[in-house]
Amino acid sequence: MESEYELSLVIPFYNEQENVQTVLYDLSSHLDSSSINYQIVAVENGSTDNTADLLVELSTVNPRIKVVTVKQNKGYGFGIISGFKAAVGDYVGFMCGDGQISPKDVVKTFSYAKNENLDFCKVRRIVRYDGLIRYLLSSVYNLILSVFFKVTTSDINGTPKILRRTIYEKLDLTSNDWFIDTEMMLKIGKMGYKVSEVDVEFKKRAAGESNVKFIIIFEFLRNLIRFRFGV
Repeated sequence: MESEYELSLVIPFYNEQENVQTVLYDLSSHLDSSSINYQIVAVENGSTDNTADLLVELSTVNPRIKVVTVKQNKGYGFGIISGFKAAVGDYVGFMCGDGQISPKDVVKTFSYAKNENLDFCKVRRIVRYDGLIRYLLSSVYNLILSVFFKVTTSDINGTPKILRRTIYEKLDLTSNDWFIDTEMMLKIGKMGYKVSEVDVEFKKRAAGESNVKFIIIFEFLRNLIRFRFGV
């Protein structure tokens, strides 16, 4: 059954009071100017700052923004899965709320998926300004993935990731943490869908702090072993 929305985009926000207004305003403006019929599912992911109040304020100005509230932060993946429950577009997707991906590239990714009749499309960050630590974490993780699995991307964590809602409903995602990107990619890869990537620039954070820490690599490894060997 066709939805009233072409695209529902889930964005989890955790302590992003310095970015949330700019991210949602700029993204909405670009989607509007591109004549995309969209829904933004803004997830208040258990923040301890003023993010929640700002999201409520923004949703009253723009009715296309739907706020989903997670009272206690249980992880990045938990916030995304919570948001997907409210996503009703023909295409659904998710991205980070840190403002490091240009809204032009969000529009480009969705437009490419739609025009090329793709089942799944994501960004590949070919230019990065997010610092040495995150670059090293990403490089190590993608190298490990190439050893454990046959992956078709050099940037498995790049977002937005956009796919048909009918396909998302078949994935049965369960990862509450940062492994949700990998879980989605590995399950998509097994299903033989029509997929592609869009090359983008990954900007430096304008404000706020990244929640990606070095310890996350051990979290990834634990989840990879569990996913690979079922333990």
